[in-house]
Amino acid sequence: MLPGDTFYTFGSSYLDGASADVVHRGQGMQAPANLVYERNLNTDVDELVSVTEFGMGTLMLSICSTQRVKTPKVLFRSSNYLYIPFSKQIALIPQVHQNTTILACMMQSTLEDIVVRHGWISTFAHPSDVLALLRTNDAPSPLQSARLKASFEGLQTALAELQSNLDLLHNVAASLQTQMSCLLSLKHDYETALSPIRRIPPEITTEILCRSSKDIVVSDISLGRRISGFNVFTVGDGPWYLGQVCSSWRHVVETLCPELWASMTVEIPFLYNRKRPVKADRMEILRVILERSRNHPLDFYFEHYGLRAVEEETMDQCFDIMVSQSKRWRAVEMKLGPSVLPRLSLIRGKINWLREAYIYCPDDRLPSGDINAFEVAPKLEKLHLKGMHPEANIHFPVTNLVSFSDERPFSGDRLTLEYLDVITSAPKLRSFSYNDYGHSFIFTPFPTPRVMSRSLEELSASSPSFMRSMILPSLKKALLSTTNDIDMDEEEVVTVNCPEGALGALHDMLLQSHCFLTRLHLIDVVLNDNFANIIHLIPRLQEFVVEFYEWVAAYNTVMKSLVTQLSEVSLVDGSLQHSAVPSLQKLGVYLHDLLGAHVSFIDSAFVDMIASRVRRPLDAPCLTELGLWVVGTGWTYGLDKEDENVLNSLEGEGLDLDFSLDNEDSESD
Repeated sequence: MLPGDTFYTFGSSYLDGASADVVHRGQGMQAPANLVYERNLNTDVDELVSVTEFGMGTLMLSICSTQRVKTPKVLFRSSNYLYIPFSKQIALIPQVHQNTTILACMMQSTLEDIVVRHGWISTFAHPSDVLALLRTNDAPSPLQSARLKASFEGLQTALAELQSNLDLLHNVAASLQTQMSCLLSLKHDYETALSPIRRIPPEITTEILCRSSKDIVVSDISLGRRISGFNVFTVGDGPWYLGQVCSSWRHVVETLCPELWASMTVEIPFLYNRKRPVKADRMEILRVILERSRNHPLDFYFEHYGLRAVEEETMDQCFDIMVSQSKRWRAVEMKLGPSVLPRLSLIRGKINWLREAYIYCPDDRLPSGDINAFEVAPKLEKLHLKGMHPEANIHFPVTNLVSFSDERPFSGDRLTLEYLDVITSAPKLRSFSYNDYGHSFIFTPFPTPRVMSRSLEELSASSPSFMRSMILPSLKKALLSTTNDIDMDEEEVVTVNCPEGALGALHDMLLQSHCFLTRLHLIDVVLNDNFANIIHLIPRLQEFVVEFYEWVAAYNTVMKSLVTQLSEVSLVDGSLQHSAVPSLQKLGVYLHDLLGAHVSFIDSAFVDMIASRVRRPLDAPCLTELGLWVVGTGWTYGLDKEDENVLNSLEGEGLDLDFSLDNEDSESD
């Protein structure tokens, strides 16, 4: 209470259950916390009253002498205060306006009193004469009317009292719920302040952030990229985002986590608003990123191709900035236009840390001549080139080379001798891909005897001369394919088949190598009798894929023979076993761009062969995956609905089936 506020005391007659007229008021007295007031000489109060501040302007008056106290039964109101009698307690609460939330502390006994006070309602019943009136339309007598009106008025009073109690309880519950929310918020604040993460040393936070970033793939895998990282032109991604969590994280990210800044993508974002020019401060952002990466090795994807003039100027500057950091390059992937590729020579002799390089040049206006950017790269392990000029000569070291790929427009066998030398000179080489066989074959004499590589395990090629010149005893995976001829103006892909002698050359190489091939993938090969001969040479084959973008009717005969070959069984150690490639687990047959063709080898015999390889004894290898695509226009094949149902049912027997049919004329037919 403040000076001048009204306060109330209760006389003993009230506490004994008497009239409310004995409630007295005083003026101008201050009621500090825990102050005890004795008998008021102006009243007949004879109890000691303890006044305690309850918070929110509420005072709690406790009756100290209780020998004559009874539980009050009535709530008293004035214009300023609401009086809530309790058993041995009375709370005084300021009442600002009618809808103000009332804060009260009600004891269990008071709640029970309210329930008991209204207990008569559940047992009340109409007198018999009133029940008789309710069952008819008769009017009540004058005496009955008087009694009914009196009862009605009493009922109104009881309803008002009950509604008042309900309002009070609702308001109290709402107030308590508000206070509960406040307390929970305070509890959360304390828990936040006491959180163990606040005591984690910066070194541990650094390790956590660096390890977690390794599991985040920022780049779109569907783009086929080898290297991913946050886009330097998208401020808010990658380490920028982590630094927004709190100031301590921002300090750790900016000063203690250089590797978070060392994996990046430098390209104009796909969703970037191309109507607005790139801001000049993008260069400064890139410089800040490189500064925060300190001396950590750099892994990045860089794209400088198909840009507008203002974007090209920006990317030129970015290229120069990245070249200035070439001594830190560890893994780089670049998509470069013809104007930028020659500038790559600036890194020659300045890439001592470089281990992986993937260079893609999609423009057919590339310059010819020597490319010596990678000539001095002592740690180079992977070099993949795509789209280089047919006459370009790329110089690179082979001492630590593990994987090499050159996929370029067609130039015949011009590079065959050079690449045979790479195969024999690279002691650690595991994977080699050379796909540049062209329309015009230029015969070149090759050395004898054949060159040998005991380390090479994966080969992708198409040149018969190249394959016939090698012995690869460790070979496990082979791919026969050419580079598709891409018309840059029309953006059309022209299928280029492998040369006619490719299968024969592969058979010859396998025969001389005595290797144990486990994976074979054939794309647009010219099928002939060597197909079956190759199958006999690779009994440990586990994965076999044939893929055609140009189907020839004569291939049906060869493929039917293959189906028969894969169906044959023989008795081995008392049990039936497939004679050809008994360990086959994955089979793929993909036919694209069919035009009015009939594919006769995909018939019921094909389904039976698949079923026989799926339904193998538990201890025997079985076919677990089948990919079958037939796509094109106006094509037909030898399967009917029953055969298709049988094939689909094999999924229930453990086969992972990828069965796709796309025939544009099927509905019209």
